Amino acid sequence: MNIILLEKIKKLGNIGDEVTVKSGYARNFLVPNNKALYATPENRKYFEEKKTEINTQNENLIKDAKEKLKKLSGQEVILIRAASDTGQLFGSVSTKDIVNNLAEKNISISKNEIDLNKSIKNLTYEKVNVNLHPEVSCEIILNVARSSEEASKQKQIGKAVTSNSETEDIKKEVNEKLSEENEPITDKQKQIVEAVTSNSETEDIKKEVNEKLSEENEPITGKQKS
Repeated sequence: MNIILLEKIKKLGNIGDEVTVKSGYARNFLVPNNKALYATPENRKYFEEKKTEINTQNENLIKDAKEKLKKLSGQEVILIRAASDTGQLFGSVSTKDIVNNLAEKNISISKNEIDLNKSIKNLTYEKVNVNLHPEVSCEIILNVARSSEEASKQKQIGKAVTSNSETEDIKKEVNEKLSEENEPITDKQKQIVEAVTSNSETEDIKKEVNEKLSEENEPITGKQKS
């Protein structure tokens, strides 16, 4: 099906371009949302008559979007939610929550301008695209945490904080230290690391690992202790 674009659309074309799309895409989205006209002789004539007006209107929309961009670009949306130790939320976060948070900062955007085709069901620290206009977009940070302190920590490390993520980081660090001297890690050492990190969530994990490893017949090197 041929249509005439009334605005720039990514991967399709610019204002005034006549392009071919699937009939469902035109009928259900482009035409109802005033993004395109069916490419009939009448509509071609209408577009030529209104071309200057349509382009002027688009330029004004771009100008408004750029003004809004000044406030929005680089914003961090912090949402405090209850979650399990593994980071799963007791509920979910949607585009509506992001819109409401920004509204509290006197930044007005609509839900359909947020490029988030999912419900957030876990703690997260991620970039989210906001499309203010087909030609104007930016990124904001979505920081979903269990507390303000945790949100600050997530911002610092650039990812969600969960007991699982902390355990994996410690496990990686211990394994790196054990292999610093290019000596192979024994199966027994691997089992100890797995056992300790899977059952402990405190700052004493490293100490406990060293104590467990020292029970083996072979002594731990100075580097392994550090």
